[in-house]
Amino acid sequence: MTMISKAGYFQQNGYAALDDEGMPKQIAELNIHGTKYGIRIDELKEALYGRNPARVERVFQNWQQYLGGIAGLARISRSGKALNIELVEGGRYTIALDSLVSALSRRGVFASVGEIPEPVTPWDLSGRRIAQGQQTIPVPAT
Repeated sequence: MTMISKAGYFQQNGYAALDDEGMPKQIAELNIHGTKYGIRIDELKEALYGRNPARVERVFQNWQQYLGGIAGLARISRSGKALNIELVEGGRYTIALDSLVSALSRRGVFASVGEIPEPVTPWDLSGRRIAQGQQTIPVPAT
């Protein structure tokens, strides 16, 4: 069985970022493996109610923070106990809902982001056997 490993943090810092139209939007910061992302607060609230997924966007810093395009989606888990994040470039992450709500209400400072391991497929297992030398390649006779 594989475990969820820590990949970063989520925090509500109260900062705004400019969207593609130059309008300031309140965002919550999501840091995954050192890359900064933002989730618009209004979309996050909708996602927490299970209505629509929230956009996860890259955050860039120039003279001010600005949103640099969709990097993934965040939606409530089937169990309703976590917010799951799936990034376009690969990777699935999760945040426990109770710590997320605590960070959003500022009772807590931040919430941990965990990386969901990729499921093991039969293809992966057969590839491992070949890599471990359990299969031989015939050598031509000289």
